[in-house]
Amino acid sequence: MAALPLRDWQKDALELWREAGKRGIVEVVTGGGKTIFALSCIREIDVGTTLVVVPTVALLDQWWEEAASFFDISLNDINIVNAAGRIRPGTINLVVLNTASKLDLARRKVPYFLIVDECHKAASQKFRTALDGEPVATLGLSATPERPYDEGLNDVLIPKIGPIIYSYTYKDALRDKVIVPFDLKNVVFELEPDRQADYEKLTKAIGRAIGKNGLDDDRTIALLLRRARLVNLSMNRIRLALRLVLAHKGSRTIVFHEDIEACDVIHEVLTEARILSGVYHSKMKMRQRAEILLAYRKGEIDVLITCRALDEGFNVPETEVGIIAASTATRRQRIQRLGRVLRPVSGKDRAVIYSLVATEPEIKRLREEEVDLENVAQVTWGRA
Repeated sequence: MAALPLRDWQKDALELWREAGKRGIVEVVTGGGKTIFALSCIREIDVGTTLVVVPTVALLDQWWEEAASFFDISLNDINIVNAAGRIRPGTINLVVLNTASKLDLARRKVPYFLIVDECHKAASQKFRTALDGEPVATLGLSATPERPYDEGLNDVLIPKIGPIIYSYTYKDALRDKVIVPFDLKNVVFELEPDRQADYEKLTKAIGRAIGKNGLDDDRTIALLLRRARLVNLSMNRIRLALRLVLAHKGSRTIVFHEDIEACDVIHEVLTEARILSGVYHSKMKMRQRAEILLAYRKGEIDVLITCRALDEGFNVPETEVGIIAASTATRRQRIQRLGRVLRPVSGKDRAVIYSLVATEPEIKRLREEEVDLENVAQVTWGRA
């Protein structure tokens, strides 16, 4: 096994995990070093079989590489669990959550250590069967284990994995230089007049739908999705994102959006302006996505425009600028995106993240975040 020095927080969390009977959830800000911490927990376990459940293939690839490096073993020594469901005894087994939920772990009698990365996802009705086994030890990892729309943390995660035993915040990470100091620049812009009028009409319709049918009714959800897309596809939003990219020409930049069509427009304009950029989204072929990521990692392109697909399991610490051109209401997504930009690397002493907002709900969320990040980030507000 390769002996890697642990950060102070990892040592503290490891001791608390031991005291909790080798059960529990560790809440760690994105980029804080949760994978290395989890690998250290594997080193503590007498049982030779570990099952690591991750939400995406991208995150599985990251675990595969880091586990092999940490234990100084070959990639072949780590088992990737596929649809056939074979768990190899005596080693680390990596599995995507969708596959893990179909393994019927409740019937398996072989002792194993269960690690669930981004464990909040395993609390959903669709995936919680991945937690149905009887592991001898458990560890949940997440930047945000609380689930905003249900009681999955209390009803599912804590009974199956254990309580939250340790939290490592942005303030902790900044103090320990695990992330770089950063500026949050919130830029308020106006929707086009016709789009603003449509937004107000939809807002009234949503209010009526909630009163009549409830928030979780399909008709209400359809209206909410229509309003979100209306706001996200604002040309003023796209123009502002382009202006910010040009203002940071030559910097390694990620542009986050919620709509593939908007991503393609931004990429097309940047190409016309001879800015080296690439677009990454779920509708592209796997090989195309891999080639774009490799080009960005190697510095062959300066700007990466993405639609949600890079919120988890992506690590290019050289990124200096983040532009959140459009986002959802979820705090979890926000934390993941900040984490993509804040990782340290030699020569990088600061990062800047722009958030483009036009509506009252967007502004309200960022005002609440500003309070949470007091003494952590330099937050400024401006108008386009």
